[in-house]
Amino acid sequence: MGETEPNVSVRNSRVLIVGAGVAGPTLAFWLARHGFTPTVVERSRRVRGGGQAIDVHGRAVDVLAKMGLLDAARAARTGIRGMDFVDARGRTVARTTAFSLTGGVAGGPDIELMRSDLATLLLDSTRATTEYVHGDHPVALEQTGTAVTVEFASGSVREFDLVVGADGVRSATRSLAFPAGSHRLHRLGRYIAIGDVPNFLGYDRWETFYAAGPDRRVCYFAGAGSTRVMFTKTDPDLDVDQHDGESLRALLRSHFAGDGWQTDRLLDEVTGTPDFYFDDLRQVHMDSWHLGRVALVGDAGYCASPSSGLGTTLAIVGAYVLAGELAAAHGDHQVAFARYDRRMRPFVADCQERARRGGNLYVTRSRFWLQMQQIRLSNLPPLRRVMTGLAAGSKERIGMGITLPDDDRDTVSPIP
Repeated sequence: MGETEPNVSVRNSRVLIVGAGVAGPTLAFWLARHGFTPTVVERSRRVRGGGQAIDVHGRAVDVLAKMGLLDAARAARTGIRGMDFVDARGRTVARTTAFSLTGGVAGGPDIELMRSDLATLLLDSTRATTEYVHGDHPVALEQTGTAVTVEFASGSVREFDLVVGADGVRSATRSLAFPAGSHRLHRLGRYIAIGDVPNFLGYDRWETFYAAGPDRRVCYFAGAGSTRVMFTKTDPDLDVDQHDGESLRALLRSHFAGDGWQTDRLLDEVTGTPDFYFDDLRQVHMDSWHLGRVALVGDAGYCASPSSGLGTTLAIVGAYVLAGELAAAHGDHQVAFARYDRRMRPFVADCQERARRGGNLYVTRSRFWLQMQQIRLSNLPPLRRVMTGLAAGSKERIGMGITLPDDDRDTVSPIP
């Protein structure tokens, strides 16, 4: 792993970022823009494919615009034109082109695209200003008071001024740097399974939901260039950490086999592909996202879970806010980390609360019936806007619920 020269004009300029998903490269972009010297280490040797379409909402759209990536992100949109619900025989019971449950309001400013497409955009925009190290990860962190000594799995040892964990809900950085009991994993009692499937239904930028009941749903999603299936189910006792891939495939079959519609065919397709993602939905709760010279961003510190529909937004906005606060504090991490925590915490709380309420995908039986009526009524022009807002949920409102650092920088108290 090669050394990079520190930027002597910025205090605490050498920043190690662990994780090259969404939050990590976004943070690297803005740190470099502010004069810091970021290094990103990623356990995977390549950009990981897989996963479902992700949403960029509210303030995260503003951040992509500031990065000059908005047009490219829009060009990579899934282009979903609408959605329907079908019954066990494949008959449409509700249909709309006003919105989709995964992508939000049609024609709105928010962006739905595949996770790998966004990750590639972010990586490409930062390669010239960031050192990337793939296929490695930290195994030990030691804070000396003036720096952080990092030992990597490859055997190399390096010193950084600051370390930021952007390595997801099961963050190794969090485990290495924070004491046991400093975080709480809150399982939502539901799981999600996703994988590539052939577009055997011949859909053109459309998604179909099938619900054998409010506790489980199947979504067939045919976006521009990618067709995927998503299974979701309530299962309060499931602990994915105690299962391997084959047992999770078997569990999925046991829960959905014989459910009707195209479910059995979709089970065959998704359990037979190596691109198979399965996880129980969980949130990360912490009283503080920083300790000394180490901080956390995105899912590592405050995962809201995919059911929030706002995880990508949290990652992008969190990275932007953290970099902005470090720049405003001239590298004083104690001041910057405290401001970052203060600014982000109400926003995180709203996103996590949305997920706990079920987002758009998990509803009670009575709410399920109401959702169907809202979908049907959203096709009537006089009611379209109101019904779309009710059925699509609160993602758009919550996504705007934070003030970015540059919006009120003049009102921030002076650095002590």
